[in-house]
Amino acid sequence: MSLFPLLFSRRYWWQTLIVLLAMAVMAGLGQWQFARLDQRRTANAELLAKLQSDVLVITGADLPESPDALEDRLAVVTGTYDFSHQIAVQGQFSDQAPGHWLVTPLQIAGSDSAILVIRGWIPAVAGEAGDWSAYDEPVGQPVRGYLQRSRKMPDGSVSAVPEDPVKGWWRVDIEAIQRQMPYTLLPVALQVAPEPDRGRNELPRRVAVDFDLSEGNHMIYAIQWYAFALIAGFTYVVILRRRTAEEERP
Repeated sequence: MSLFPLLFSRRYWWQTLIVLLAMAVMAGLGQWQFARLDQRRTANAELLAKLQSDVLVITGADLPESPDALEDRLAVVTGTYDFSHQIAVQGQFSDQAPGHWLVTPLQIAGSDSAILVIRGWIPAVAGEAGDWSAYDEPVGQPVRGYLQRSRKMPDGSVSAVPEDPVKGWWRVDIEAIQRQMPYTLLPVALQVAPEPDRGRNELPRRVAVDFDLSEGNHMIYAIQWYAFALIAGFTYVVILRRRTAEEERP
């Protein structure tokens, strides 16, 4: 019997249908991985455009774009640190050592607003002490870094103000932190970029933003799923032919 009539014969049609459905699912997963690859490439192109754009000068006026659109945009701001209202964000690691991010409001020059500045990492012991005056640093030049959007709870809600509103934070949730600030905060934070002339171990240790412009493993996964679909179909045909040949053998 030829292949097509055999596949859809009364005896094997339901097995053929199951294999075809399985192949369709695997091919669909491969197509989904290609769609994810296109999304990743689009996101990478947007990020690259941000990194290549002009430096944004923060003046305290309305931002030119939404916080999401401004994330990872290089920016500079001039002002005065308000060390009396700085906070520590717990659960941060540097070289596998536990610690905190030291986040300090910067009152923007010529404005009534302020912006939260993620100045860098400090050891856990220093963070628990609560006296961070040793890490005070003057602002002689504009502070340069990358804008970051507010980090809310995983379900999208605003974080509750912790019992210790100075050292009890787990994320830079600007809307929640605003409740303990005497001035208006911009809806973005500034993560200070590492300076070439600053020592690697100088505290607070600058935290570099991790820019991932790779395409991930979507291409490999897509090829694998399509290969699985072809292997499943080929294996089924081989098994079916072998079984038929054995049955027809005298």
